[in-house]
Amino acid sequence: MCEKWVEKPTFLFWNMESLKNIVKSNLVDDIQLMDLVYDARSDYIKIIIDSPKDIPIGKTSFIAKRIKNDENIISMFPNGCRLEVRTPGIGSNLNHSFQYKKNIGRKISLTYLGSDNESISKLYDLVDSNESGILVKNKNVEIFIHYEKIVSAKIKVSFD
Repeated sequence: MCEKWVEKPTFLFWNMESLKNIVKSNLVDDIQLMDLVYDARSDYIKIIIDSPKDIPIGKTSFIAKRIKNDENIISMFPNGCRLEVRTPGIGSNLNHSFQYKKNIGRKISLTYLGSDNESISKLYDLVDSNESGILVKNKNVEIFIHYEKIVSAKIKVSFD
């Protein structure tokens, strides 16, 4: 029992980078790996992907099949594994500039550091995005916020 406990972290440490490389090699088009979670106790792999364009469910399942049938995955998990491939869900934090760009025109719940490094949280309209930051608007006042100042950014979805 103790031997397995010692072996699992070593297995996980040495193979997380391999697992990440295998997943990345099976991504298509301009799809990017956003997050990778591996549970060694149940051989469960959760992969979150995103792209500047919307990813249809068919492409997500295609990627899942490619990963599941990859010879390296088969040899890494000879008894099989549970695999989940999905896109970020509603309420997921935006982490990359392309995620802001594809949500221009939507409401964004934003927490960022102001000029005195005070935390500011407000709901804005996302007006524009570029390589260095975003332009948001609240009550006809536009503010440019650099990415490094953003603490949390989530698209606000409402059904009016």
